[in-house]
Amino acid sequence: MTIEPVTFEGHAGVRVRDGAACLTVTTSTGPRVLELSAGGRNLMAVLPDSTLDRSGRGAPFRFLGGHRLWAAPEVPEVTYEPDDRPCALTEVDGGVRVEAPPDGAGLAKTLEVRPDADGWIVDHTIRNASRAVVRLAPWAITQLRLGGEVDLPTGSSGPGPQADRCVVLWPYTDPSDPRIRFAPGAVAIDAEPGPPRIKLGVAPSAGTVRYRLEGEIFEKRVEIEPGAAYPDRGAAIQVYLCDEFCELETLGPLRDVEPGDAVTHRERWTLRTGEARPGTEEP
Repeated sequence: MTIEPVTFEGHAGVRVRDGAACLTVTTSTGPRVLELSAGGRNLMAVLPDSTLDRSGRGAPFRFLGGHRLWAAPEVPEVTYEPDDRPCALTEVDGGVRVEAPPDGAGLAKTLEVRPDADGWIVDHTIRNASRAVVRLAPWAITQLRLGGEVDLPTGSSGPGPQADRCVVLWPYTDPSDPRIRFAPGAVAIDAEPGPPRIKLGVAPSAGTVRYRLEGEIFEKRVEIEPGAAYPDRGAAIQVYLCDEFCELETLGPLRDVEPGDAVTHRERWTLRTGEARPGTEEP
């Protein structure tokens, strides 16, 4: 494993390399992960000009692409606070930690990445730097290039007479959109540009979501806490699709975070070659 300073798409950062696989994490803004590669093309979307308007509350939020950390539920004056300030970099055992100063909502966000046996561990932390208790959930969002297919397992508990799962839809999602396909144990989504936009989640979740693109399979895995309260009607795993990118999103449980305290959220990433099919756990 090696760590080297780099400039990626105009942003200062560090590249963590483990053999042919590498992640690039920003230090001049963010923190963000802007590059994920297993020796080939960057799987992540690169969006230097894509922004989110903040309705007169100052500069827009810049997407940039790649992976970011937000706070749920989606409240614009909290969630959309820009992260355009330099971050502090610390080398940790086997990886790096990148921490931003508190944003306009009083939240300080940290990403820590390190190689794991079959991929990467990505730890997310949100610290409450304000003077008031804040109720939030960590919300880890990965923007990927279009043209692939999403496999979203539904977390079924098996046969039985009672309902055991649900698909959560956002107001702008048309359930008859031909890009959405239901399969046993999963929802498949063709990540082709819209409009209209698509966003959906599943509850309960198997804690896994995958994206297949150009012969590679990217998978994110999280631990779901049974009985915990999650935002968005319990949908801890979500997918968003528009005409610029496809997002794979995971959320932690909602917590009341006291001033000075923090919440954490761990994702495990793998990137491999194969032909995963909807509803299967392995390719």
